[in-house]
Amino acid sequence: MARGHDASVRAGPRAAGVRSVRLAALVALLLAGGGCLRTRGTPDEPVIVSLEFEGVKEVDESALRAKLATRASDRFAWGDARRLDPDALALDRRRVVAFYKERGYYRAAVEDVQVLPEGDGRVRVVIRVREGSPVHVARLDIEGLDAAPEARAKAGSLALGQGQVFTWAAFDATRVQLQSALATTGYATGTVTQAALVRGAEGAAEVTYKVEAGPRLRFGPISVIGTAAVPEKKVVAQAARQVKPGDWFDERRLERIQARVFELGVFSGVRVSRGPPDPELGTVPVVVSVREAPFHTLRLGPGLGFEPSRWEALGQVSWTHRNWLGDLRQLKLDLHGGYAWIPDPFAPIREGVVGKASAEFTQPGVFGDAVDLSVKIELEKDLQQAYGSFSEKVSFGTPFRPAPRWTVVPSYNLEIYQLSDVVGEISDLPGVQNCPQEQCLLSYLEQRVTWDLRDHPLVTTEGLYLSLSLQEGFPAGGLGYTYFRFVPEVRYFTPLGSRSVLAARARLGAIVPINESGAAPIVSLFTAGGAASMRGYGVERLSPMVNKEGIWVPTGGNGVLEASVEVRRKLSGNLVGALFLDAGNVSEASGKPSQFNEVLDLSHLQFALGVGIRYVTSVGPIRADLGCRLPNDLSAGVPFSQRFPTVPGDSGHREPILVFHASLGEAY
Repeated sequence: MARGHDASVRAGPRAAGVRSVRLAALVALLLAGGGCLRTRGTPDEPVIVSLEFEGVKEVDESALRAKLATRASDRFAWGDARRLDPDALALDRRRVVAFYKERGYYRAAVEDVQVLPEGDGRVRVVIRVREGSPVHVARLDIEGLDAAPEARAKAGSLALGQGQVFTWAAFDATRVQLQSALATTGYATGTVTQAALVRGAEGAAEVTYKVEAGPRLRFGPISVIGTAAVPEKKVVAQAARQVKPGDWFDERRLERIQARVFELGVFSGVRVSRGPPDPELGTVPVVVSVREAPFHTLRLGPGLGFEPSRWEALGQVSWTHRNWLGDLRQLKLDLHGGYAWIPDPFAPIREGVVGKASAEFTQPGVFGDAVDLSVKIELEKDLQQAYGSFSEKVSFGTPFRPAPRWTVVPSYNLEIYQLSDVVGEISDLPGVQNCPQEQCLLSYLEQRVTWDLRDHPLVTTEGLYLSLSLQEGFPAGGLGYTYFRFVPEVRYFTPLGSRSVLAARARLGAIVPINESGAAPIVSLFTAGGAASMRGYGVERLSPMVNKEGIWVPTGGNGVLEASVEVRRKLSGNLVGALFLDAGNVSEASGKPSQFNEVLDLSHLQFALGVGIRYVTSVGPIRADLGCRLPNDLSAGVPFSQRFPTVPGDSGHREPILVFHASLGEAY
């Protein structure tokens, strides 16, 4: 058993007081920084305090604001103070009329623009609009589509229809629909032209689309341009997974080829296009143009991470070879190490050196062209609130993509943990009983499946993300734990107007022991709380707890349930604000197969309401969130501190109700 862990455990009466003072100072700083903008201009260039509209009913007012050069100053101290420009305001009158015309209101007009004083050097701009009635489509003709019956069926219901309000967006969208229907049903050379006669005074429009379908074509041969060290056959094999010569031409498959080839990880640029059609053979060749990237990458950098219950300072070195020993084999070596403090360096109760070293090897196309091989070895020295550990992990996986946006990763995993500096008597901690001599072993098969329909993985504005992880644990070498584990998760994103996004997430986790007398090893139990979890708690602090030597230690449980709803709204420039409601619960730990069912009792969910700010960068948003747990007992006469729920279990312990989080990337 590996010991010699240099983490220390210290507790003192000053810890809670110091953290309370820091939290109060932080809240005061946030309030001071969030003060209202009070900048003043001059009589010639006053600051615009507000931009108001009168008579705007039939269009999206926020979208109209976004089209104008005249804008109100930001409300907060860190925002911009915008001054009145009379020339820009005069042009904005035309922009308002053009905005309405694009949406079918050809008789809209700006009746008046007022600039009203709001004190010295400050003005309020009011724009009064007369909308009028919209133009409707009186006649809609589509010529030539009967020559392509497959495209006609594919087009379905069009964006613009007879009797509807004529808008330029729907007018153009219908042409795109018809063009896409041709391009995805074999008519690769088909064209669509459009024309509209709009009689604004009469409120009527006549619309015509002319379709020239051309011959119906099939996919032809696949060729590659730009390879040097990368075998051309590897690129062709990836492309051939999406198209087969002889299939009817479908423009969408070219994008799938491009994504699949780029995922090989050895190209800095990939472009897939169709070659000149062969009328005699009735085919369209596919041309894959690539630009090879450097095969070696070395990255160095420091890092600082902090949560309410853990701070750490780290350095990292990463080296990747994307064509190791040829045939696109990839080798990645990672090393990072540093120092961690729990909960923080100002009043730590536990601290020590942490680090991780890993090597990952990937062989594409090891079983045919569809299935890859991934092998990863990892050594880690870690520090948790209940224990320190040194672990060795190895994983063998065969990831593959059965269809676009689908990923399946079956694997075998072996993890061995040597625990050290366990808080209190080891026999009293649930989840440690199945770690004989402070050694925990996990041996399991895992299947991870994801279906990702998001528009962007880092800054998502719409889409759906579904994932499912299954594990089947079994002993190895006389050690281990027999269990079944499943973790389904769903995320949903939808725009709310032009500046806001509604995001939602739900996650369930369950460990089902099989013929076991005690709880699963503590390293495998569920906890919740943190920047990417229930933000009313610090990292892993939503959990059953035990008090050891004056320290409240999370022990984890068999089940976890988390849910969240968040509205993200663009404020100014790269700044995004957020309002969120999180919910979560964790069951107790035991050897009972049905123990996880505790989290399915929704009456025990705990809630937190919070606000956040994000600064969007090329590597993802830098995020700060402040979560406040909500009370569950509003009865008369109950002390304020006891109105809030205790942590799961029967310990009776309550965590702080305000928690600040800082992180890189969205919560989900």
